[in-house]
Amino acid sequence: MRSFFPVIFTSVVLFIFGTVELLLLRFFNPGWWHIRWVRRIGWGLPLSGAIAIVLMALGTYHQIEWLSGSALVATAMLLTLLLALMLSLPLSGLLHFVRWSLDKILSKRRTATEVSKAQTGRRVFLKAAAAALPVATVSMAVGGITRSFATARVVRLDIPVPDLPRELDGLRILQLSDLHLAHSVTLDDLQNVVEEVAPIKADIVLVTGDVADELELLPDALRMIDSLKPRLGCFACLGNHEYFRGIKEVRRIFDASPIPLLVDSGQVVPVGDASLFIGGTDDPRHMGAKDLTFFRDAIDRTLATVRTDDTVVLMSHRPDAFDYAAERKIALTLAGHTHGGQIGLDGRSVFEPLWPDRYLWGHYRRGDSHLYTTAGMGHWFPFRLGCPTEAPVVTLRRA
Repeated sequence: MRSFFPVIFTSVVLFIFGTVELLLLRFFNPGWWHIRWVRRIGWGLPLSGAIAIVLMALGTYHQIEWLSGSALVATAMLLTLLLALMLSLPLSGLLHFVRWSLDKILSKRRTATEVSKAQTGRRVFLKAAAAALPVATVSMAVGGITRSFATARVVRLDIPVPDLPRELDGLRILQLSDLHLAHSVTLDDLQNVVEEVAPIKADIVLVTGDVADELELLPDALRMIDSLKPRLGCFACLGNHEYFRGIKEVRRIFDASPIPLLVDSGQVVPVGDASLFIGGTDDPRHMGAKDLTFFRDAIDRTLATVRTDDTVVLMSHRPDAFDYAAERKIALTLAGHTHGGQIGLDGRSVFEPLWPDRYLWGHYRRGDSHLYTTAGMGHWFPFRLGCPTEAPVVTLRRA
């Protein structure tokens, strides 16, 4: 059933988007609706999406990876185009209404010659503006889809930590999160990132969940990550997709890999005379509102063996853990899960004003505690606009 979740989800979304797009075109832009080729495009987008979903279902059922993968990408493109039209068609309809209203008003106040001259220039401008809106949003949608296939960028960030031991000053942490290896993001993409970050020589690599949506790719992915051979090792925590894909099989794969999986537990990593405590919380699995009680209990279990002189770095797939992590004075929390909403502006998610307490993307600070929520190296829906995929390298500095 889990493998058919994208099929079910996209079917529901396609029905909603397609219906809204046709209604907006028919009733908000009736002049365009009467143009045959426009009407054909209006019907063609949701019908093409329906065909793509059928192909995706067939590919999933018969385990034909190239078919299900190609159909998923095609469906994502069509859904994105429909969303772009849903956003622009109401504004285009408003411009059509403004043009019609002005024509009515002016026709009562001016002579026929004056009205004809005024209408000609105004109609040209308003028609061009109305048409430009769908063109602009569709262009942005195409650009967002294209950029979703770009190689993840390496982001560098310095984190000041009070009383940081000198042995940990300059410690480089590579974070890999939300790879979602399957169709949109492949092992080749991971290999490209591994080759790009190798010269940085990170001291430790932390993997914060949602590694592979196709579990047969997980063993090779873990071997690729381990090939970086950081001097302090690699560690991982669970994400919700590990549960979606089958937690027993995920644990079996991790047990056979060189990368320890930390689930409400931690491990002390000696660095000279200093000690670094790497903790990893479990994931609540469900979607929706913050589960503060879950993360309070999970962090308490994770820190059960921590010592007062340990410098703590916490892996939590969800940034929701940061509220209590700051209460526990944890120096650094690394999270993912949100993908930054996959739409950003100036290094922040555009959805930040709606959910400021969800820490959607970037660096956050409460007192001496820090959080970095990565936009992730991958996604299961191929669209990125102003929020590129990334592989952060966080460097600890003495404050």
